[in-house]
Amino acid sequence: MKMLSLFKIGLILGMAGVVLSGYLFYQSEKSTQSFVLDLEQTKSLDLRLEESGVGFYKISVPELGDSVFVQIMDSHENVLVDKKIETKTAVNYFDFKNSDIYTIRITNLSENPILVDVEFGDTNVSEMRYAGVVVLLGTVLMVISGYRRLKNYKIAQPDENIS
Repeated sequence: MKMLSLFKIGLILGMAGVVLSGYLFYQSEKSTQSFVLDLEQTKSLDLRLEESGVGFYKISVPELGDSVFVQIMDSHENVLVDKKIETKTAVNYFDFKNSDIYTIRITNLSENPILVDVEFGDTNVSEMRYAGVVVLLGTVLMVISGYRRLKNYKIAQPDENIS
């Protein structure tokens, strides 16, 4: 039976870590909603986030140039993030310090009604540390394998014809 090379082991570990990271992010606490905002109308979406970590929000609007104003607030009405978004899709992150109900408020700044898609939640960054270590270990193994292979690689030089 043929042994796996160091490079292949590193590649397998790296891919496993990436898949695990994606799965953990997919399983995280999040909420998705679509709604139409009239001129200067505001909508809110609430979500309970546990402990502390890094939250995210993804805002999508149909046309480039449609703009919305986004605020992230805790239950005490403290504003954690406020941002004007003018692109079709924007993903931003924010830190939260304790378990609480967090609210995202979206206000239409465009001159016409727009359809807004919102995804709001936790990134599960504390659980992704182990997956990140696996990816790092796989990458280090691939680099070591490449170094070992190139260290002994010799390039033949052509003979010079001196006339």
